Amino acid sequence: MTTPVETIADALIAFILSLLRDPDAAEGFATDPDSALEENNLRSACMADVAAVRPVIVDRPDVVTRSQPDSPPAPNNHTEVTNEIMRMVQQFTTIDARSTTVDQSVNQNIWTEGGDVTQLFDQEAIIASGDGSVAAGEDGMIDESDTDVTVGDVSIGNETNEGSFNDADIDVSTPAPAAPAPAAAPESAPAPAAPVDVPEPADVLDSDMAAADDSYDADAASAAVADEPLAEEPLEEE
Repeated sequence: MTTPVETIADALIAFILSLLRDPDAAEGFATDPDSALEENNLRSACMADVAAVRPVIVDRPDVVTRSQPDSPPAPNNHTEVTNEIMRMVQQFTTIDARSTTVDQSVNQNIWTEGGDVTQLFDQEAIIASGDGSVAAGEDGMIDESDTDVTVGDVSIGNETNEGSFNDADIDVSTPAPAAPAPAAAPESAPAPAAPVDVPEPADVLDSDMAAADDSYDADAASAAVADEPLAEEPLEEE
């Protein structure tokens, strides 16, 4: 079973970059290259595979040439693949370049036909570059103070406790609702008032005919008139 070319190329690129980034890994590879290739499943890689991935690795922006290459290793009996990888590790290295370039230039063409042109550019750039960087539009404050908190004993166990943990036993009884009070009887209507005894007015005619000092006995006068016989006088003839 052959390994796909894409898989071998990707594995070689990742392996060689790890050697360029980690000096300890590069030293381990120089000590025992066959074991390192075996651990990364690269025993089947050939010289053509290493030659194919070399331009990809060298053209990366984080891979640069060493200013003082290491001394060439002593002659050994390693394979061409191992020797080519060692030469790349000795000639190149990686840099952690995190430079930031901000370009706020304006490219434009203006035809004014001889007139004046005034342009105002109010541009601001807020950049957070590097590990732990913080971008703030205005003033930023970082509080790195420490606070010590003193607490009491802490008990941690694997027991499960169930219950409310109340020490007091309180019997609460709810009284029955009181019966509503009977409605008040309607007030009886007041009794009608007794008629007032109003004296009859005096007879005006009697008061005019009798004086204040005179006494008039109506019964005696009427009796006298009734007892006297009426005498009839004979009419005289002419």
